[in-house]
Amino acid sequence: LLSSMRGVEVTTLCLLTILAAAASRGGSSRSPLLLDARRSTEDGVHADLARFESPRIGTQKMAHQPGAVFTKEVFEDRGASLDDEPRRVHVRLMHRIHTCRTAVVRWFHAQRLGLWMVLVTMLLSHSRHRADKGAELQAIKRQVSTMDDYHITIVTTAALPWMTGTAVNPLLRAAHLARAGKRVTLSVPWLHPTEQGLIFPGGRRFESPVGQEAFIRSWLADRAGVKANFKLTFYPARYNKFHRSILPLGDITRFFDETECDICVLEEPEHLTWYHRGPNWRHRYKLVVGIVHTNYLYYALTMPGGGHIQAALLKPLNILLTAAYCDKVIKLSEALQPFPRAVVCNVHGVRSEFIDIGRRASAPYHRFRKGAYFLGKVLWAKGYDFLIDYLARQREQAERAGQPLLHIDVYGGGEDLHAVRAAAAAARLDLTFHAGIDHASSALREYKVFINPSVSEVLSTATAEALAMGKFVVLKRHPSNAFFFKFANALPFETPDEFLDALTAALASQPAPLTLEERRALSWEGATDRFVDALSNCSVREMLPTLADHTARWVHHGVHNAGYLSDAFRFVSGGGPISKQTWMGASRFAAAPPTEIVEHSVAYSPGVWRDAA
Repeated sequence: LLSSMRGVEVTTLCLLTILAAAASRGGSSRSPLLLDARRSTEDGVHADLARFESPRIGTQKMAHQPGAVFTKEVFEDRGASLDDEPRRVHVRLMHRIHTCRTAVVRWFHAQRLGLWMVLVTMLLSHSRHRADKGAELQAIKRQVSTMDDYHITIVTTAALPWMTGTAVNPLLRAAHLARAGKRVTLSVPWLHPTEQGLIFPGGRRFESPVGQEAFIRSWLADRAGVKANFKLTFYPARYNKFHRSILPLGDITRFFDETECDICVLEEPEHLTWYHRGPNWRHRYKLVVGIVHTNYLYYALTMPGGGHIQAALLKPLNILLTAAYCDKVIKLSEALQPFPRAVVCNVHGVRSEFIDIGRRASAPYHRFRKGAYFLGKVLWAKGYDFLIDYLARQREQAERAGQPLLHIDVYGGGEDLHAVRAAAAAARLDLTFHAGIDHASSALREYKVFINPSVSEVLSTATAEALAMGKFVVLKRHPSNAFFFKFANALPFETPDEFLDALTAALASQPAPLTLEERRALSWEGATDRFVDALSNCSVREMLPTLADHTARWVHHGVHNAGYLSDAFRFVSGGGPISKQTWMGASRFAAAPPTEIVEHSVAYSPGVWRDAA
């Protein structure tokens, strides 16, 4: 520690050590600095032995005089003889035990100074890191504000062809930042081919990262209409079927170029750091920004095996990890839990093809030919219970007034499809269920009204896409939808009657054409501007690490770097296939590529994890 400290820090440590020793001397005659000078170890042991009472010899206490020893006469006074072999062995054993106990007690007394030194060293180390971090933050903020050259590393928890938000949005963010002239690296997880088949559409598999990279870049050019020059890398990961998520495997920071150390964007920072066992992200990069996508507290409450206890434990854990590893946190909406140093900003956009569809829909001669629809996974959590209740209320009103039922088409599949379909049939509703389809498909362009009754979303991508296509959107008045309230075609509601009024009004009128400002706000160009503004408007003082941040980091690092104990902890806490990581400490894996690490991980933790889940 001393070798890594500066001269002023060593001087300060020495001064504080002397003050600690003086305070200990003034407060007690048993100062650890003077303990050995006041009496020798020999005299101390004899004095304690003189007060020792052996249950095999008698109940009368020994003399209390310092220096008293066990002698033949002492034992004979107690009715015992040193010639008695069993008693002599017992006394020797007791003497050794007492000597060891006394030595342990003396050691703890002597460590008072050591504990002071550890504490002072921690404080000085924190002070040094805080000063260094302040200089780095000042430099990177100046680079961002002056549009200077800097590098951005984006790390996410999913990759195409898995069509999930954490795969699509970080990819589009990297592409548009690269188009804006930034040097960008996107790092995505590499899964074993057997696990790829569990989540990729149609059971698709890639035997190497090269094939998956080619697919990602092809999709970006063909479907998103973006051609950008950015670096794409992979880190080792495993799929946890029980939690339906991908978890990083080991220290993934070593798969990044050491020269790329300016800005790091952690997409889902709590997810990426739950089992992180490498160096501190905040020490590795000048500025670390976490973008929170998912409401994990909601999933903890509703997932099988979850509940209020899991959510209550997860909430402070997410706070501690983002405080330890992130300089700044961006929440997509207020629907998320509180996070330290957080701002609320929608830094997501929609693909350009949605903007083009909306531009054509705003032509004077254009008319929508279909009514209302809903697109998304068929899960109760997506608001299907609300939708059925609202439409059941409309059916009652329509039957009394002799009017037709409102018809809604539902596109999507999911675990609750059969239950939702049965509930709709039982309520005698006019709902038609279709297979899932891409939102930009021509089959959906003729619908006039998009319905979003969900309150479990953080920020609905489908809602943004529907607005970009020039449609009405009937949505719940909820913090997750606050970004959309400013759009002319957004129709928020709170009560069932307001929902029915908004839906009826939308079906009877035409949406307003999108303005230039609305198109810009929904586009990825606008999202990129908001992202850069969020970086440049950060306060350096606010982002400096606190002692609590460093303490949380030290504890978390220790928990995940304790060998087999850490393996057991990861197993108990739900790590599943990434629980066993001690084998990764072997020298042969120090420079191994992600494919080799994942291959060995599957060998150490095979598919039984998936089957058991």
